[in-house]
Order: sequence, then structure tokens, then C-alpha cells
Amino acid sequence: MFACRRVTTSTLARGCNASVSAQAGGGGHSAWASTGRRALASAVQADSLFSEAPGHPVLTDELLRTQLVPQILAAMPSDWRGTTFNNSNLLGRKVFSERLQALLVSKAEAKLGEPDAICADDLANLGNAEDYMRVATNVSTVYENMLALGRGMAPEHVFSFASATMPVVAVVLTAGGAPVHLYHGDAPAPFTAGQIGELAKLGGDLTCHHGSPVPSAHSGATVLALDTVVDASNGHGNAVDGIVGGDASLFITNTERIVPSSIMTVRKRMATPITTPAAEQALQSFCGLAATADAEAPSAGEVAEFNAHLQTMSGTVVNPSADPVTCSAGLPTIAALWLALEGMGGADILMCSTAYGGSSELTDLCLTRENLRKSTFHIQGGASFNGSIEAALGALAADPASLRPTTVLFVEIPSNPDQKMPDLAQLAASCEAYQESSGKQLLLLVDTTFAPASEVLGRIEDLAPELGAMVFVSMSKSVSRGETTAGALVANHTPGSQALLHASREVAEMLDVTARQDQMLRLCRNHVGVEERCERAYENMVLMAGVLRGAVKTHTGHDMPVTMVGPEHAAQGFTSSTFSFNLPAPAGATPEVKAALAQRFVDLLTEDAERFKPCVSFGQDNGLVYCTVPATSTQGAIKEEDKAQQAQGGVQLARLSFPPAIDAPGVQARIESACAAIYA
Repeated sequence: MFACRRVTTSTLARGCNASVSAQAGGGGHSAWASTGRRALASAVQADSLFSEAPGHPVLTDELLRTQLVPQILAAMPSDWRGTTFNNSNLLGRKVFSERLQALLVSKAEAKLGEPDAICADDLANLGNAEDYMRVATNVSTVYENMLALGRGMAPEHVFSFASATMPVVAVVLTAGGAPVHLYHGDAPAPFTAGQIGELAKLGGDLTCHHGSPVPSAHSGATVLALDTVVDASNGHGNAVDGIVGGDASLFITNTERIVPSSIMTVRKRMATPITTPAAEQALQSFCGLAATADAEAPSAGEVAEFNAHLQTMSGTVVNPSADPVTCSAGLPTIAALWLALEGMGGADILMCSTAYGGSSELTDLCLTRENLRKSTFHIQGGASFNGSIEAALGALAADPASLRPTTVLFVEIPSNPDQKMPDLAQLAASCEAYQESSGKQLLLLVDTTFAPASEVLGRIEDLAPELGAMVFVSMSKSVSRGETTAGALVANHTPGSQALLHASREVAEMLDVTARQDQMLRLCRNHVGVEERCERAYENMVLMAGVLRGAVKTHTGHDMPVTMVGPEHAAQGFTSSTFSFNLPAPAGATPEVKAALAQRFVDLLTEDAERFKPCVSFGQDNGLVYCTVPATSTQGAIKEEDKAQQAQGGVQLARLSFPPAIDAPGVQARIESACAAIYA
């Protein structure tokens, strides 16, 4: 069931980043599949950043393999194995790589186990490449640095993927419809004719060729080759724009033809880098160490129990023939759904203008396919949740001739970041009225990430038995307790939603973005008890919301409102651990002080690193309160005018999210001291 599958026939493969079918019976593997991990580096090429030069040690393959990488593995900080990272000073992969390689050069004479060897503080002091595992981790970036050193390339031009096919697909989707030619030597073609046809539906133009590329054979096109083809010809050659590694990596050799920032956008929205356990295993194998990371897999029974629990928490009957689609992260899950709809004639997607920024940017990315169209509704400030949706649906229904076959109403319940709740009865009635007036099928897609155990599909079935509905849930939060990224789609009982679920599964398998072995293991180990964890986190949130309101009133006399799920909805299972608020401006504050107030408050809280963390996520079970200003973090891709509507009195919205267990006296003291400081 948990077989490793490969893109190339390379005999150098080591370890695996295997995908696991979320279907308990073990079916559903695509022909494209997961990959083995090849040995990381041979010798550093002559054009490497650190070649022979006075005063600079050479980072040779032997030095990296026998000393420096083992030192990194032995000293790796525990934070590096998480999914969310301190976002107060993000470096990006390029700067992180520069710092990493400078550290390696400085430690070139150090020996494993000696006092001057690389230590945890050395690694922690490098900073963070990115703030979320789906974008990049320090471990995946270390791995990419080893790949880059092996070919004498800049690390920012090397991308790892937790998918065998996305290195190629990312190039195809960013080529703007221009042809992409992939040379695979004597190996079988990595893509079948049917899969190439599916890519064509998404606007891609891919051709696979036996043999090796010839310079100038494809004028105006992008040329890729498997690494086995390039290595056999002793170098990069002038005939390729990118090299596809047998370890599911992409080496960009022509940045004018393949733009690194565009590849990064596709990877962080439609895929993920290599997962941390798989990267750690690959680094262990590179060093000749025992491969202890990513060594376990869940049993078929554990996967079946996980699938059944997801369906129960979502409020639909347990149905193994419609098992949830589980992908390597939340956004690849949504991407599989959008692209499935594209292949089924298209869809009009209606979503909130201030929805999670990643969901919004992903949807915009998919809009380049002509059969998808996006529109928005607005719930900022005093706007009515239900009223805004009803008005937006009415605007779509007014021109039925322009509509695609399916309309998707994508709603976060509760909303992100302001924690508003719609009236479900009114929402269901609006959906049914839209179907009748427009003559189109409507899918109600509910994002339950804040409240994964809300059983919302059952409530919708009670209100509108024939309405097609699905749940989307990002499981890097409460479900996995922050131990891995993953996302899932759960269909309700209706034939239409189940057909779309199956189509989404096919797309996810085609793109090879289904959850990896290490991800499924962590999901299976942590999903039990999520209901109780969310209840405890909700109680902590309510308690500290009262503390904050009391502190603000003490210092300002202002009765500051807090947007949070109330007890009535919490009793129904909507136990979100998050609340949002706009601090009142200090008396006489300038516009500049007001604009910076929310972030200053977050900074004051997170000075207490034992109890608070400046981070975009929530739902982790680590005792830390996560603090963020959504307008400058989770909503980075949202229009400025939409984010501006969240501000009140010139002060932006802030968000605090709570774990199941906290040091309540310590958290209270920090909140009170931060309020005293900003209103002093």
C-alpha cells in the first residue's frame, strides 16, 4: 500500500517520500506517483559558490557528507521539525541559504562531537527561511542547498517537491501556454498521453521525447530533461532550461525561461516542498547514516479509522466508497477541487473578499483557466454575513447565461479572520433559491478549519436535504496538533458532491499531491481527541478574551468588542480557539501610531517566548498563544482596499489563537502588561 514510486529509473535512489492512499483499501495510486530520493551531491562543481580560493575552505562532497551535514542532523533544533515558524524576521530561502553556507564554511574544520562543531544555537541563529511548512522549511532548504552545491548552482534556483510530477507541472503551468518539451532518455515517458491531455485542459502544452535534447531544436519553447539525461551528457548543456531530478526536484538553468518566483508561487499554492521527515531521511542517507526519519507508515486500519472520523466530524455518514481526499496541504486540496471543476465544464466561485489569503491567491492562480471565474462578497465591519452572500448570489443569478455549469459558494465557518457566524438556515435557503432562479447547480463548500468537529454537513442536510455540500479542512491545525500539513475534502451524501470528490481525487493523484506517508502517520496518530482539544482551547480563548477586554477598559474606559464564536454556536461544535479585535487608539494618537498599534501589541505579547509566538497558524497543542495581524500575514494576497475595511479608527485587526492548555496566570499577566504599555 505504501510503495515508493519513481519518475526515473535511476539506481541511485535512496529513501522515499511515498504517498499514502487515503482509501482504506489501498487503491487510487496514479501512474505518476511518488519518488525515491537520490544521493544529494557528487562533488561540488567548478562554478560553485565555494570553489578553491585563498581563505575559503572547499565544501566538498566528502566534507559535507562526513562532517557538516551529520553535525546539522545531530544539532537540529526541535522547532525545525514543526509546521509553523516565527514570522517576526523571515529571511526567504536566498538569505537563509547565504547564512547557512557561511556557517558551513566557518565550520569546515570542525569535527562531529567536538566543542566547536555545529550546535543547536548556531542553527537557531540562522533564522527562518519562511513561516510555514507549505512554503518552505529550514530542513527542506538545507536539503535544497545540498542539491545546489552538488551541481554548483544557486540554492534559490533549486526547488524540492513532495510530488514526483509537480516539478514538471509547475513549469508547464507557468509557461503561459507556450510549449514545454521534456526529454527522458531511455526511460519510460513520465507522463501518459491521457495525463498530457489532462494538462492541456488546464492550459498546458507538454510533449515528452525519448533521447537527449539538441540545442536550438525548440525555438521559443521551454526544454526540460531528466537528470539522468543531463548527467549522461556530462553537464548542463546549452539545450535545457531546467533539469528534473529523480528526487522530485527542479534545477532551473535558464531563469529567463523558467522564472524562480513563479515556480515558488505554484509550489506554495498547489504543492509543498519535500516534507521534513523525508528531507531528514534523505540527508541521513546522503551521510551514510541509518535512515531513522520517515521510517514508519500507518496501517490500512488506522487510515480507515481516520477517514471515518473525518466524515463523522464533518457531519456525514461513514462511507468508505466516498473516503475523504487527503492532500499534502490545504491549498493543494483546494487546487485539486478547482481543477476538477475546470475539467467538468467550469465553475463560478463565490468567496469572501477577506478569506484566507492563500485560498484567495490560489483561486486567482487557477483563474487563468478560462472555465473558472471568481467573485466575492464582503463581511468586514458591520456588513451582514448572510445579507452579503444573498446579494452576491443574486447578482450572479441575474445573468444566468454567463454562468458556468456549477456555482461554488466557498464559506469559512466561522469566518477568517473575524470569527463571524452565518445563520445556517438562511444560508441553506439562499443556496436553494439561487439554484431555482439560475438553473445552475450550487455546491456549498464549507471551510471548517477553525472548527473541524462542527458536523456542519449534517446540519445542512437537515435544512436542505438535496443541497450538494462539501467540507474542506486544513489539518495542520487542530487535527494534526501542528505536527504536519495536510488538507481534506469530505463530501456529503448527494451524488453530485460525491462525483466531484472522485474527480478531485483523480486530479490530486495526477498531480501527485496526495498526503505523504509521514503525513498520514501523524494524522492517524493525532486525530483522536480533536473534539476535546478544541473544547479546551475554546474555553481558554473565552477566558483570555475577557482578560483583554478588562485590561483595555481599565486603561481606556472603552468597552472594546471582541469577535468570537459565542456559546450558542460553540454548543453546536463551532469551538474556534480564536478571537479578533481592533484595539481602541490611545488618546491623541497620530495616524502613524494607530497604523502600527496592532503590530506593536503583538510584538509586546511575543516578547514572552515561553507563552506567545508570532505566527499565522492556530490549533497547535504546544502551550503557545499564536498572535498575528492578518492584514500583514495571512492576508498578504488580499486587496489593500478589502483589508482596509477591517481597520477601525485607523487600527488594524489583530488575532489571538489559543491551545488546549496554557499557563493562564502567565498569559493573563502578559496581556495586562502589554495593554499597560501601549496605553501608558
